Amino acid sequence: MKKLTIPKIRTYIEEIESTFLTQSRVDFSFDRKWSSNFPDAGGVYTIFDKNILVYIGESANIKERMKEIKRTYNHSFRRKLGKRLFNNPPMEKRKFSPEIEIALNEYYLDNISISALEINFGRLEIESYLIHKYKDTGILNTIGKRNATQLI
Repeated sequence: MKKLTIPKIRTYIEEIESTFLTQSRVDFSFDRKWSSNFPDAGGVYTIFDKNILVYIGESANIKERMKEIKRTYNHSFRRKLGKRLFNNPPMEKRKFSPEIEIALNEYYLDNISISALEINFGRLEIESYLIHKYKDTGILNTIGKRNATQLI
């Protein structure tokens, strides 16, 4: 049986990272069919703000997760971006005021693009590795219990 060594795992993850940084991205849209641009499968996704990496996520179903990214209540990226852009405004029931929600929608349309890769195994490890690697660059991810330690 062939043993997969840590350097090979790191190389695999770095290839995935390179793909995220170089592949074409899907500009955000509120069109109902927009989420069809993404795999109906598990994987990792990266969110870019004006071509700058700002968020890394993983999901058991990327297409369904992209439907949630449109709603502040459902996606931490949207809440964190809103807090950053609008100086930590108050929230009620995990939503901003209607004025901020509208401004956030406009910001999404003007600035946000997403890249995704179907990955059947190791999604959490890839997400964790990338969050740790980019944690000092201004990404909106927080290091929580789920990805508290960098695995490689």
